[in-house]
Amino acid sequence: MNATLCPQLPGGLCPQSTRFPWYYSPKPSLIDGLPDPYLAVASPLIAYWTLSLFFHYLDSRDWKYLQQHRIHDSAEVASRNRASRSTVILAVIVQQALQTALGLFWVGDESAVVVNHDEKLAGISEWLSMFLGQQATSLDSLSYFVYWWGIPMFQFILAIFVMDTWQYFIHRGMHMNKFLYRHIHSVHHQLYVPYAFGALYNHPVEGFFLDSIGAVISETVSGMSTRQAALLFCIATFKTVDDHCGYKLPFDPLQFLTSNNADYHDIHHQMIGIKYNFAQPFFVHWDYILGTQMTRQEMEQRKVAQKKRDKAE
Repeated sequence: MNATLCPQLPGGLCPQSTRFPWYYSPKPSLIDGLPDPYLAVASPLIAYWTLSLFFHYLDSRDWKYLQQHRIHDSAEVASRNRASRSTVILAVIVQQALQTALGLFWVGDESAVVVNHDEKLAGISEWLSMFLGQQATSLDSLSYFVYWWGIPMFQFILAIFVMDTWQYFIHRGMHMNKFLYRHIHSVHHQLYVPYAFGALYNHPVEGFFLDSIGAVISETVSGMSTRQAALLFCIATFKTVDDHCGYKLPFDPLQFLTSNNADYHDIHHQMIGIKYNFAQPFFVHWDYILGTQMTRQEMEQRKVAQKKRDKAE
């Protein structure tokens, strides 16, 4: 490395960035012919319809194995939902069109930005040496870990926290405000029995502010690169679709990595649980902290108690 890029570090240390981690590609575009900003815009669309079509295929199968893992049977989907599938698809397309327009407006041409990893690594090494002292013989390895793993992981955790926070309070607010619920959020609750490609069945105003603006804020606050944002948006979309899939699948990684899963969100779509389980799309900490969490067991107990009261009357 050019020595002029390295500050005077302990022992003449000059960290080397040529050891790229496995996940990094030095190419100007991750996919040839598709600039990274467009990848960030396209990835959630591809993720949404890919996973939705997978679950739609499962819905169309009469496999006995699937029956035991369905939260609701097919007849219940047809009888309780108040929106037709064609209406749902049209609404999702409208939201995704708005999402795409915002994405194209927001993303910059990051392909024109050249990041000097050597210089950034050297800066981290200098910063670490101030705290660890000149005897830190593993400063090179530590700087490498902080730059290529520590900072990106922190950015993802921060982005997830921001997204969860934004969506929890906007979502809960739309339930608390009667006008917002009646005229905006009630559209999503026309699906009492959720299914995968109905995950983004929302009023356009809700879709824009809850999902699209929330994603932009999460990316901005966390300081993510465009490629990181593409991955975050893709994972968040997979998670949103999975939360509405209507299955409790033991092999689904999105359902056992966090308790905020399809079964958890399904409770919120039922009348008895509509004032609970606002958290989405990743974790349930806000529900837990603010006392708006309801388990399946608690919901069933309330149903039994309600039936007893109805009989007594």
